Amino acid sequence: MPATEMIVMVAAFSALALVAIQLLRLAGVAIRHKTVRRVVDRDPVAAERLISELDTPKERAGDDRLGIILVALGAAMIGASVVVGDIGDWTRFGIAGALFPLVVGAALLLRHYAIERAKRRGGAQ
Repeated sequence: MPATEMIVMVAAFSALALVAIQLLRLAGVAIRHKTVRRVVDRDPVAAERLISELDTPKERAGDDRLGIILVALGAAMIGASVVVGDIGDWTRFGIAGALFPLVVGAALLLRHYAIERAKRRGGAQ
């Protein structure tokens, strides 16, 4: 398969995956809205409690895990490229492709570290 066709297939699959994820999120929001409407119709007092729970922001967890996974994926891609050896330009392509998850994973880990450090400093004062 030529590289151009492979790039088109990866882009098409990525677009389909993103559309599917957004549709699932939309379905989840629709279900949540339907539930709130039912609670408001049946018991308005309980609806206030439910709506106040929905208003509280959830702590975004998982940036550190995602960062570790991306760094591991980048390292695995570099390792696979080195193991394959010098077969044409594949080693360069593999290492170049590994840079993206490595950089994004490192940025997520640095962000998580900075947030945790700021929390510790804020709590200590």
